[in-house]
Amino acid sequence: MAKVSQKTPQGFAVELYFDANTEKSILAFRDAFYEKGIKPVLGSLDDRPHVSLAVFAEIDQDCLQDLTREFAAQLSRFPVELAAIGTFPTQDNVLFLIPVPTLKLLEVHREFHARLKCAALRSSSYYHPGKWVPHCTIEFELPDRQFTKALKTAHQLFQPIKGEFFSLGIVSFRPIKYLSE
Repeated sequence: MAKVSQKTPQGFAVELYFDANTEKSILAFRDAFYEKGIKPVLGSLDDRPHVSLAVFAEIDQDCLQDLTREFAAQLSRFPVELAAIGTFPTQDNVLFLIPVPTLKLLEVHREFHARLKCAALRSSSYYHPGKWVPHCTIEFELPDRQFTKALKTAHQLFQPIKGEFFSLGIVSFRPIKYLSE
């Protein structure tokens, strides 16, 4: 009998999602890269535009689900403006949109991490308050030439995008699997 292999997730993330119109605008911006000949990496993974509040290598999924559900029940939608493009100084060639770090966004992030701490759940240090760079990844892991082309395209085409953060969800990734929203 053939053994069925289950892919173990590489990690988990708690993600803020955008309203439908904002999501469409972000996806249209991403699609413009593909129309310019940039081969999709993130775009081929069924990734939904988002800003991650926390990322985990391993986690007690039930505890995280309960904590996130309780936190989300107290949240209301709130405005967001994706006002700039950016990259990280890594070899991963990450291109992202930067949300204006409003007091509300920073408060939501800080409060979520306070709850994680109380529940003894520890996320990647890159996502801790005071270290977190809020971002909405457009593409990553592009070969250097594609990355350079993507940067040029972003510079030529980007216009700020205004909308709302609409919901909160949990995913496992690689492959991306939407666990709850």
